[in-house]
Amino acid sequence: MILFFASSFAQESSNYNSSTVIKWAPASLALGKIGLGSEYNFKHKKSVTFNFGFPSETNITRNIDNEDRTLKIKTLSVMAGYRMYLGKRHMTGFYFEPYVKYVDNKATTTTNFTIETVSKPFNLSTTYSGIGIGAQLGLQFMIAKRIVFDWYFLGPEANTSKFNLDAQEQGSGSAWDPSAAADAQNEIENFINDIPLIKDKATVTVNASARNVKAAYSGFLPGFRTGLSVGFRF
Repeated sequence: MILFFASSFAQESSNYNSSTVIKWAPASLALGKIGLGSEYNFKHKKSVTFNFGFPSETNITRNIDNEDRTLKIKTLSVMAGYRMYLGKRHMTGFYFEPYVKYVDNKATTTTNFTIETVSKPFNLSTTYSGIGIGAQLGLQFMIAKRIVFDWYFLGPEANTSKFNLDAQEQGSGSAWDPSAAADAQNEIENFINDIPLIKDKATVTVNASARNVKAAYSGFLPGFRTGLSVGFRF
C-alpha cells in the first residue's frame, strides 16, 4: 500500500513544492499512548496523513461500582488518511478526510463484587482490538506559516472489534458453589451492561473451580473520533 501511494503521489508532486507537518495529540496521554502524527501535502489541497500511538501506560481514576478506582491503561494505535481541503489554501481551513485505523487497548484495575452477600476483591482486566474505517471533518490553521493547530471535530467510524474481560477473585479459596457462581455471573453481566455499546452483547462464562469469570464480544462497533493536535510545518 505504501509503494502504491508513493508511486501515485510522485507524479502529482513533481511540479509542486510539497511540505510536511509533524503533530502531537496531547489528549492521547489520557488514553495510555503518545500520539504522534504526520501530514504530507503532495498537491495544493490534498494531503496524506499517518498517525501512530506509542503505548505508554497511564493511571487514571474512574468511578467503578460507586467507588473511585485506579485504572491502568495502555494503547497502541495506527491510522492513515487521505485529506482534502475544502477552501482555496493548502493545509489550511476546513477539510474532509476518510481514514483507516487499528487500535489495541489493554486496561487493568481492582474492584469488589458481591458473592453470596459478601463483598470480595477481584482483579479485573480488559482487552480491546479493532480495525475500522471512518471519515472526519476538521479545521486546520497555522500561525506564522509554521505552528499548526488541527481540530478534528466530527469523525464517525465503523469498526470490526474484539473485546475480552477477565475477572479473577483475589487470594486463595475453595471453588464457588452454584449459588456463588450465579452471583459472580450476575455481577459481571451488570458490570458489562454499564459499558457503552457492548452492554448485553457479550457472552459471559464462569469457571467456578478457578473462581474466575470471563466475558467476550466480537463484531461490529460504531465509533467516533474527535480531538486536537498541534504541530510544526517543515
